[in-house]
Amino acid sequence: MTEAKIIVIDDNAAILKTLGIVLKGVFTTVITVGDPQLIPAIISAGDVDVVLLDMNFGAGRLDGQDGLFWLDRIKHRSHLPHPPAVVLITAFGDVALAVESLKQGADDFVQKPWNNDRLIQILNDAINKRRADILHKDVASDGQNVVNTYILSLVKRYASTYFRPEPEVTDEAMERLITLARSGEFTRLEDTIERTVLMTQNTRWTADTLCLSGASEPAPTLTLDEMEKQFVITIWDDSEHNLTKAAKRLGLSRTTLYNKLKKYGIY
Repeated sequence: MTEAKIIVIDDNAAILKTLGIVLKGVFTTVITVGDPQLIPAIISAGDVDVVLLDMNFGAGRLDGQDGLFWLDRIKHRSHLPHPPAVVLITAFGDVALAVESLKQGADDFVQKPWNNDRLIQILNDAINKRRADILHKDVASDGQNVVNTYILSLVKRYASTYFRPEPEVTDEAMERLITLARSGEFTRLEDTIERTVLMTQNTRWTADTLCLSGASEPAPTLTLDEMEKQFVITIWDDSEHNLTKAAKRLGLSRTTLYNKLKKYGIY
């Protein structure tokens, strides 16, 4: 049985009952709903893996616009960091509508009358795709957080060294500093932060506030992993190889830092 939460939405009671019987022996949680108006409340917790959604609601509706409307609400207007996958149920032979739904963000579609094995495979594929995307985004976000945390730790350190209040670093200033890191100019990055602390009285740094140190020789652009590795090594050495201290400075858990040390061959 697949550990997943599936929401089936269709205003046809017979179809809901049939899908419930088919899917409840395959997925741990299957909820059948007859009213699409309940969608925002049902998905609000962010724990739904897939919404299996009919394209038409109400007598005489055959244009699929209901499905496209709710697809948009789920994928683009739910404001969830990781919205559920959406698999649409379309009428047999309605290829144009199916293609349009994919263009608007649907993960897949199934045609009536469906094949149970094919339906289950489509849902499993949608679950796996969603979870892979979440993992990819979280890993990228985690790496970016390490970079940001490192830069802010330098700002805090130099502010403390020179008895200055710790400044607010705006997004545009942070992006400028990240650009230095991305280019591998770590010495210039530190020099810029130190010079800015010393030479400006502003407690809010913008891109124009930064006192950039002299340009160095062009360096190849680093990947996020390469930047993260450099920052982890720097903090690891500066923390005297103390896992707890280094993790705190990097804004990571001890386990996450340990895994990164292993990943980069540091520990």
